[in-house]
Order: sequence, then C-alpha cells, then structure tokens
Amino acid sequence: MLGQQLATRGYTSSILLGITPEGVEIAANAAKAMGVQFDVLVASFIRLGSNLAPIGAIAESAPSEMDPDFQPGGHLLSKLEAAIDESRARISQDLVLYRTQRPVKSLTGRVAVIVDGHVVWPWKVLAAAKAAEQLGAGRTVIATPVATQVAAERIYARRYELICPSVVLDAAGHPSPYGDMAGDTPERLRSIMIAHHAA
Repeated sequence: MLGQQLATRGYTSSILLGITPEGVEIAANAAKAMGVQFDVLVASFIRLGSNLAPIGAIAESAPSEMDPDFQPGGHLLSKLEAAIDESRARISQDLVLYRTQRPVKSLTGRVAVIVDGHVVWPWKVLAAAKAAEQLGAGRTVIATPVATQVAAERIYARRYELICPSVVLDAAGHPSPYGDMAGDTPERLRSIMIAHHAA
C-alpha cells in the first residue's frame, strides 16, 4: 500500500531508504512494488532511560535531532552526553551489521524517501532526513504505514512531505500495527538479511 501511494504521487525514480530496524523490510517491499532502488540508513533513538520516551535521535554521521521541548537542566547534561555517546556507539555497531560499513548508494540530486515502520516519535525519521540531505539528496520525503497525529504534525512543521496511509490519534500509536510480531530478535535478524541483499 505504501509503495502504491508513493508511485501514485510520482516517486517512481526515487530511492527508498529503510531506517533500521523496523523500516528496512517495509522499504524493501515498497521498493520492490515500485521497481525502484532501496538501501538502508542506520539510526538510533536517544533515551535517558530504557523506559522513557526518546528525547531525540541520531542517523549515520549527521548531527543529532533533539526534541525542541526537551530543556535539560545542568544536572542532566552529563546524562544526556552519555546517552548521545551510547546512541553513536550503537550506530557504529549497526553500520557493521547492516551495511558492513559500505557507503549508502549515491543520493546526489535524487529524491530520497525515508521509510520507517511505525512513527510514534518523529526524531528518528527527522534525523534520517538530515542524514540523507548531508549525503546529497536533492529532495527528501518521509513515508511510513502508520504514524501518530503528533509525530505527523512535527514532520509537517519541518516542511517535509509525509506519505502515511494511517494516522492514529492515540499518542502511543497503534498497539500492533503489523499483527502479532515474532519479537525483536527475529525481526532484527530478518532486517539485517534484507539489508545485505540490498547491497
């Protein structure tokens, strides 16, 4: 469905970039449906605690994308620095796993479509858009099958086009957008395998 919507809007010569891990399989399937190129962008949320909502995200080597509403006091600055370092370390590891450190396919002057699986918080897609622009994309579009209204509004506020068949009002997003998932590890392994085929 996402591939159809992108094709209808004329993105038939774009390159789809799946964000790790959830966006990889969706981008691969949408690209196949459209007959366009596909690749992977490595990104990670920045969190101050595993149970807390992310306060930002980093993609590839681009600068971090932070929630503008997050205003850390002095007591949180060292925690924030450690969280950013942790996210950068995760990206370094995932670049080896997903792309064996090869560069992304050339984006110079092209339309790059950033694809994620379920956008509850916008920071990862916005960070990936920043990375695509840094890599030379002529235009950047964001696409996802499911997003929250709040995330969609943040994306629009940054002047990006958003292609999303299903925008949900619940701030927590859809409880199970793809049915019963098999769990993180099998999904992650599958997305790594798909990323290697993209090479």
